[in-house]
Amino acid sequence: TIADRIIVKQRKKVLAVHLITGGSGFIGSNLAKLLIARGEKVRILDLWIDPNADKQIEFFIGDINDRILVDRAIEGVDFVHHNVALVPLSKAGNEYQRVNVQGTQTILEAAIKAKVKMFSHMSSSAVFGLPTKMPITNETDRKPIEIYGHAKLAGEKLVLAAANEGMKVTIIRPRTVIGTGRLGIFQVLFEWIADGSNIFVIGEGSQLFQFVHVDDLCEVSIRACLQDTPGVYNVGTDQYGSLREDLEFLCD
Repeated sequence: TIADRIIVKQRKKVLAVHLITGGSGFIGSNLAKLLIARGEKVRILDLWIDPNADKQIEFFIGDINDRILVDRAIEGVDFVHHNVALVPLSKAGNEYQRVNVQGTQTILEAAIKAKVKMFSHMSSSAVFGLPTKMPITNETDRKPIEIYGHAKLAGEKLVLAAANEGMKVTIIRPRTVIGTGRLGIFQVLFEWIADGSNIFVIGEGSQLFQFVHVDDLCEVSIRACLQDTPGVYNVGTDQYGSLREDLEFLCD
């Protein structure tokens, strides 16, 4: 078909090489799909291989702090999308420092040495803690309140230090990420709904809740690289409702 010929033509025209750390995870795998659809070449560095991953992807299996592996993975790379991180639910303790901070330092140093065109760092809105003034902007104080947020803030500071030395960087701070295939803390909720069980909320559920779709989030990282627009981006949506409204819509 015409569509098939267009896809083949796009894939033959490789525009750039992208390394996605943590590329087998939810955000990373979606990022890989969107890049391949554009005709880009994708490498993934992760501890495991997603069995559903596109066969075009080149995998480097191992730890983010394995400097020899990281140097191999980043050779010839144009853009780095750094997604490796232990998430809050893992309750990882000191491992947050090793993976989220030292891991960022390892990949940053490799990216500087490899002279990549841009380093896109996936951070978190947890760096803001509990802000008292809305909306959040880049002028909002970063005051994390738990160990994960502190680790993400430390990672940001490393990236910003590299920017001060002349490296092009992007820092992305998403709200809660949702999209097809997202489970995590939502799995219990989906199971309750599937079973017809009652959904419990604290209070009246009138508090506003802001999400971001994984495709929109990935687009920020991709466009920042391909359009050469480094910066710090707080990514959410201007369309959101209360927790109760979201849950009622989902149940319906």
